[in-house]
Amino acid sequence: MKKFLLTLASLVAFSSQAAVISVDLADSEIAVGDTTTVNITGEFDSQTEAFDFALLSVFFDNSSLLVDSLSLTSDLPSDDVFFDPYVEFSENAGDVTMGWYSLFAGTYTNPAPFSLFSFDVTATAEGVFDFTFDSTDLLSFDFFDSATFAPISFELSEASLTVTDGVAAGVSAPQTALLLALALGGLVVARRRS
Repeated sequence: MKKFLLTLASLVAFSSQAAVISVDLADSEIAVGDTTTVNITGEFDSQTEAFDFALLSVFFDNSSLLVDSLSLTSDLPSDDVFFDPYVEFSENAGDVTMGWYSLFAGTYTNPAPFSLFSFDVTATAEGVFDFTFDSTDLLSFDFFDSATFAPISFELSEASLTVTDGVAAGVSAPQTALLLALALGGLVVARRRS
């Protein structure tokens, strides 16, 4: 029984040390022409998951979801004067990528959830659009400490956005009321003439 409890405790401790990286959408359903915020959040164990290099791409159909490049932001520290640490964003066909590095400023960790990066998208077409990661490709996904070259273990949570046409079905009530009013008016006029 002791072995079982120790094994269970070690599994719980091990699973709590994995980074959680997820896509959070401000709205999971919008209409064509509407805008929503895509937030890529991270939660890293403060004891084991310090990193000084991060590269993360989120993949989606950015021909139907237009990115507002002025809305790209991150909670990661960035020094725009001396460029250390520094956050850089790039929009490519099919993805948005965030790169962060810290050569001399030290490693970054945060045990509370924080925004790795976020951006706004405007829908131009109907459909269901997935926001995904490719964790098998280090050119699009990597977090590590360059002093130890130890990669960070992680769990991923992806999301989907549903875009509708946004046109409500025609409501016939005003037309019916207008026809009813015309009919009643015609009856009143016909009654006065007779």
